[in-house]
Amino acid sequence: MEKRVHRKFVRSLLAGLVAVTAICVLIVYRTDVMRVIGVSDSSAATPSGQSTGFYLDIGASSSLGTQPDGVRAHNGHRTKTGYSNDLVSIEKTHGMMLTMREIGCPGETVQSILGQLKDRCYHLPNTQLSIATTYLRQHLGEAGVVTIDLGFNNLLPCLTATATITSCVNRGIVAVRNDLPTIVSRLQRAAGPLVHFIGLGNGDPFLAYYLNGSSGRVIAQQGLVAMNQLNTALQQVYNARHVPMATVAEGFQSSKTNLVTTAKFGIVPENVAQVCAATWMCTPPPFGPDDHPNNTGYSIIAHAIFVKLPRLS
Repeated sequence: MEKRVHRKFVRSLLAGLVAVTAICVLIVYRTDVMRVIGVSDSSAATPSGQSTGFYLDIGASSSLGTQPDGVRAHNGHRTKTGYSNDLVSIEKTHGMMLTMREIGCPGETVQSILGQLKDRCYHLPNTQLSIATTYLRQHLGEAGVVTIDLGFNNLLPCLTATATITSCVNRGIVAVRNDLPTIVSRLQRAAGPLVHFIGLGNGDPFLAYYLNGSSGRVIAQQGLVAMNQLNTALQQVYNARHVPMATVAEGFQSSKTNLVTTAKFGIVPENVAQVCAATWMCTPPPFGPDDHPNNTGYSIIAHAIFVKLPRLS
């Protein structure tokens, strides 16, 4: 009698342990795949166990995945292979289904998004910023990601193949320092508690000027100094608003000056080789030179954003 009771007890104990183990495995699995954006474990999920949220992509032409189309004197065309598309794909593999909304405008600066200057896409009183804040207020209770890709166009006119215009660079940096905090603050005030912001730094496509002989090497170095100044200003603004910044320059190896051998360009600094591999700047006409990233470059940017997004642990 005692043996039968003992066997029954052991079977019950084992069954309980199996059930507990299964529950623990499910909990660990759910925690691992809920790539989150600050969403609690009780957040809405699809039947497959994937979490859902939105992705609001704010910025200029690169935020739209723009690439050249081979038409001279043309800004190129937006694509579905930009960093925003790549980020959505990456998040999907980690259990987060993001509904993307792209509202970027080619040529957008920190002044034009505030309505201080006219842009190519919106007519006052509407601006990209007003569209963004309205969207965020409409999704207050939802988890979301917002990327802010601004500042590059404030320096773009200053960095040419023949000169780096210092006074222009200085004005651009001042504009970023003065106006970007207002932009970020308005976005944060409009957003709900489950929204995570990521600011974007910049790689330096103008390192490609290095290939233009001895004068080009001087221009490339001056441009790198200017882009580093821009990234420093962006980092300071985002830090002050407690917004992580995707360090795109690291992905583009902007600080690596060791020499490497390339098939197309011979021996060049690694940062130059990376720019040639990740943008259209070293591509001959009609597709280049163009400062937009190619598919490789957009993938680099997407991963720089991804690593800054929080996970549940």
